Amino acid sequence: MNPSFALQTILILIIISAAIAYIGNFVGRYFGKRRLSLFGLRPRYTALIFTLISGILITLITFIIIISLSADARTAVFGLEALRAKIRSAQRELLETRRELIFRAAELKQVQEKFKKEIAGLTGVKEKLKQEIEIMGSKRVLFMAGEDIYILKLQGGRGAQVAEGDLKKILDKLDKDLKKYKIEEVQVDRSDFESTLSYVANYNDELLVRLVSLRNITVAGVAQVKFEVQPNKLIFNKGEEIAKTQISSKLSQGEIENKLKELLTQAHFVARSRGVIPDVSGSLGAIPYTEIYDTAKRIKGAAALVEVKVAAVTDIKSIGPLMIKFEVQR
Repeated sequence: MNPSFALQTILILIIISAAIAYIGNFVGRYFGKRRLSLFGLRPRYTALIFTLISGILITLITFIIIISLSADARTAVFGLEALRAKIRSAQRELLETRRELIFRAAELKQVQEKFKKEIAGLTGVKEKLKQEIEIMGSKRVLFMAGEDIYILKLQGGRGAQVAEGDLKKILDKLDKDLKKYKIEEVQVDRSDFESTLSYVANYNDELLVRLVSLRNITVAGVAQVKFEVQPNKLIFNKGEEIAKTQISSKLSQGEIENKLKELLTQAHFVARSRGVIPDVSGSLGAIPYTEIYDTAKRIKGAAALVEVKVAAVTDIKSIGPLMIKFEVQR
């Protein structure tokens, strides 16, 4: 409420109250001096009635002025119960809201705990998958069972001590090569090693030694191997024909080159069937493309039909390589 408005209201009430009191006192004295009677009462009681009426009027007029001038006063007098009802309703709503908040907070806590458990579970699954991936990676196959790991030549007939040293060097090299794959041990059967040692020590010629995997060799696994030994036999003498064909010079340069490549494939097939062993990569050897190109040009400038053969450049033994050349006969 505005302070100036309140002061004005108080002044008005004081003035009105004083005026009513003065009038009531004047009327009471007037009736008392003339000893007038109201409703047949004695003058003294009549004056008392006027005094009481003036007091009542002061209170009533004061009440009317206050409720006329102040909305707060009207609310306090006539709307107090409604205001209390609203307060009680608001308190109930506040209590319900608090209960709802407590309930929602409990639900949120349960959801958070659930999420924590799910996250923990997913973390466990992630770690498990990671371990499985590492295990799968560790099971990567380096060599299949029966696959050649090394193919090399050894000179036999130099005694057991030299032969043992040669075989151990092969195993040491394999052990060193496999360390990078976390393979800690290379295993070879003792009887296999001793029989190979005896063969190498007593065979008085060049030998072909193959180191073969007994089982699949995987990363971080164990390498179980065996030796296979055979004489490094002479397969083709120097200059010996391995394969041949006839090629027309009327073909295009590209067609002649393709015919030469087919002849090389035939020569490789013959060499394998005769006992020439490819290296661990599966290769027997190859002729450079420049030689194929030059041979095709020679055929192109020759007679209508040319005989071409593949011949050994040097003596070729079991271990190879297949050193060959083209020979064109016009």
